[in-house]
This record gives sequence, C-alpha cells and structure tokens, in this order.
Amino acid sequence: MRRPKNENRLDVAGLLAHGSLRGTTPLYLTPSSALIESVVLVSQLEAIRQVRPNTVVVLSAEMGSGGWLVSAALRHAWERRASAVVVAGSTYASAAVGLAQRLGITLLAADGDPAALALALAAEIGAALSVVDAELARVARTVAKDTTLGDVLKTISGELDGFGVSLEYDGVVLASTGMPPRETDEVITVEVGGANSAVRFTLTARVPVSGVHNLRLVRSILEVATPAVKAAWLLEDLLSTARAVPTAAIAGLDQDPAGSGAEFEEKHRHLLNQLGWREGELYVAVWFRGGRVQDHRPELTAVLRLLWRKVTLRSPLAEVEGGWLTLVPAGDQDTSTQLENRIRTRLGPALAELGLVAGLSRWQEDTPALASIVREARLAAESVRSTGPGTVLGFASLGVAAATGFVNMDAVALVAELSLPRLMTSPDRDVIMTAVAAFLDHRGSVSLAANFLNLHRNTLQARLNRARELGVPLDNPSELLSVHLIAHVLRRSMPDQANAPASTSDSSP
Repeated sequence: MRRPKNENRLDVAGLLAHGSLRGTTPLYLTPSSALIESVVLVSQLEAIRQVRPNTVVVLSAEMGSGGWLVSAALRHAWERRASAVVVAGSTYASAAVGLAQRLGITLLAADGDPAALALALAAEIGAALSVVDAELARVARTVAKDTTLGDVLKTISGELDGFGVSLEYDGVVLASTGMPPRETDEVITVEVGGANSAVRFTLTARVPVSGVHNLRLVRSILEVATPAVKAAWLLEDLLSTARAVPTAAIAGLDQDPAGSGAEFEEKHRHLLNQLGWREGELYVAVWFRGGRVQDHRPELTAVLRLLWRKVTLRSPLAEVEGGWLTLVPAGDQDTSTQLENRIRTRLGPALAELGLVAGLSRWQEDTPALASIVREARLAAESVRSTGPGTVLGFASLGVAAATGFVNMDAVALVAELSLPRLMTSPDRDVIMTAVAAFLDHRGSVSLAANFLNLHRNTLQARLNRARELGVPLDNPSELLSVHLIAHVLRRSMPDQANAPASTSDSSP
C-alpha cells in the first residue's frame, strides 16, 4: 500500500509498547502479535460468543474476580479468534495462565479500571479508522480515473503492494494482475454486481497471512474499488458487443457452397470492411459451444469475452445461434497452429469448468470461402462434444472422421463437402461413391463388391484407385467408418441410375 507499513495497523505488541495497553501487565503473550480491529467490554460471559475476530475482550471488574470465569472467558475468546483478553489486576492462579498458553491467546491484567482501559482503546481504534476512511476515499478517487479493466486491477494491486488481484466467475479467473497466488495466501473476495445483475463476478485479492496488511482494510479497498471494476467491465463488454455485430451478421449469411470466396467478398464488401476483413488475408474461424443446448447461458457471453482477451484483443467474439464465433487472422500454417495451442493452454481449464468446447477451421493456403471456415469451426466444435468439456480441436485433425459425430444426414454431407472437396466437385462423384460404398459394405472384398455391382473386378479396382486420387482415405482403418457413413449419405442423394448395378461387360472406370 502507498503508506508506511505500520500506519493504521494496530496490534497487541505495538499498543503494549506505546499505546493504550501500556497500562496492563502481560500474564501471557503469544509468540506473534495479534491484529486489533475492535474492542468490547464484557460483563456477562455469554456476550463473548458474539464478538468478531481480532477483538480485544476486556472483562469487567466483576467478571475478573473469579478464576473460573477467566478460564471460561479465555475459551470463548479463543473460539472467536479474539486478539487478547484483559482482566482486572489481581492475583491469578497459574491454571488460568497455563490455559491461555495452551490455547495460544494473549492474557493481560489491567493496572486500573478495565472500563477506562476499554474506552481508551476504543478511542485509539477510532482514530485509526478515521485515517482508514480518508485512505479509502483516496483509493476510490484513484481507481475511478481508470477506464479499462486491466488498468483498474493494476491500480488495486498497486494499493496492495503488488499482491495478486483477479476478477473471477464461478472459480474461473477471467483477468488477473500482480504476484501469482500461493497456497498460504489469505483469500479475500467481494462480489461485483448486485442481486439483480445478470452476471455476478467476484473481485479477489490474495495476500500473505503473515504480512503487514490489515485484512479488513484489504476488503474495504476491494469494496470501494468494486464500482470502478463494474464500470470498466460494462464499458468493455459494450464495446465488444458493438465490434462483434459484423461477425454475428456474417455467421448468419447464406452462401452457395459452390460459390467462390471472391464472389462472397464482392457481394458483402461493405460488411466485410466493417469487420476489418482485408482482401487476400487468411483467417481461421473459432467456434465455442456448450456440451448441451441448455449450457448456452446468456451470462457466458460476457465471461467468454473476458477469457478471450487472454488469446487476442484484435478479433471480437460474437454470440451466434448455437454458440460463439470469432475470426482470427492467420497468415501461415504456424500462426494457425500457435492459435490452437494458445487456446488449449490458456483457455482449456476454464472451458472445462464452464462446460464448453472449442473447434477451429483448417488453415488453407488459398483464400477459402468465408462460409466454409465458419462451417468447419462449427462442425469441429459439435463433433468433439462427446470428448468432454475443455476439448479444443481443429477440423484439420478430424477430416472425414467428423462424420461419425453426427446422426443428421445434412451435417454428414457438410463434412464430406468440407473434408473431401475434390471428390465433391468431381463429375464422376456418384459412380465413385457407389463403388466405395459397395466395397465397404462387403468388408473390403473387391470380388464380392464387383459381383454385387455387376462390374469386372478390374473396373471396380480402378474406381477405388480413383477415389484415393480424389482424397478418399480408403487405406486408413481408423477413418473407414466415417468414409462408409459419408458414402451412404451421399448415395441417398444420387439419381437412380447412379445406384443401379452396371453391366458385367463394363470394363472402363
């Protein structure tokens, strides 16, 4: 904090040396000096059960007259984590002192009237609190000058001598600054957003338990900074929403799958200019979605946008039907690979906590149609739902294998369109896929499949070789199930003559 370390921090050792506790005789002192935040004068034993931690419990002259009352008071004060117990000066049995030692709580004997001592201590605490109030007002003015969430968190951390400060949602760290957390740190949290807020974040500070900080003061600093945190987040979310409008609009545009990327860019040039789409620049689409439709809770948009800042600030994240979409510039294959790794390492654990998965489109050297990369990212995300939350996977790692993730024939056909583009545009596609389907139906037997189709064995073999040339992975056992599924889906859309067995005299491919 930007103040002398011991200013505003009252503890037993300090007040014994130069404060209101100088008029006491230590009967037992704990090895470490306890923090003092309040004082209470107790005349009935039951009242000790209501005191707050870090309180000096002063027993009235009447209560301090009996040894058993002192022993009972010590036990109650220890349970409430009191700073010290002060009793009227007299001769005490060693049992009471021994109990204080065993419990680890400071026991003091007042040289005068305990009530007068309590009043003097209360005045001293009040004076310290007035300084704290002025300090908190200064902190509030300081953080109010910051306009970005990152700057607000840095200012709060600076007030806490650089210790860690974070904004969290349901245990997921969305933004943080300062020293990394340690297991021994004291964790102090305040809520950002009221009961009527759609999104309720937590502002968290982690400070050493044995440090010089008054933990109540740390909480007060977080509380006065909360309005600035909320204002900065709302402003950034508003700007992010505005920036994401073109991305959301593009995701909803229909495009002829056979159309070229150049035709699409020409038709929607104005919208693409708003998005910041540069002519000839290559992009990778990223699609986030929940494991189930009901996982798409509205507040996740704000949460995801804060998380996405850990990956890139340039590309806005748009909420679209079925998930969230962003388009990231990727000039080369290495950049695309790095993007996937960055999402996996920086967001993977958070996505797992939130029940989300992510899919990425392939990087392609020739500028692909915009709708194609959006479809690839969406299909990749949908196909890995069964893998479990936190999964991040690119379409390039799936290829035709993505087909097995769907029961919807349109989705399987879309996988074929994206993963087997040469096959899908080939004029002999129907003939080739009929041959592939028969080959796989007969467990890879060329002879049986040729008999079924009334083809010569060599003719069928030539068509299978043609399928390989067009990118159909017939020699990879792990992909044969997907190829089989795609073949049958495509055959459903073929004209009847494509499915009819050919003459046995047909010996041409």
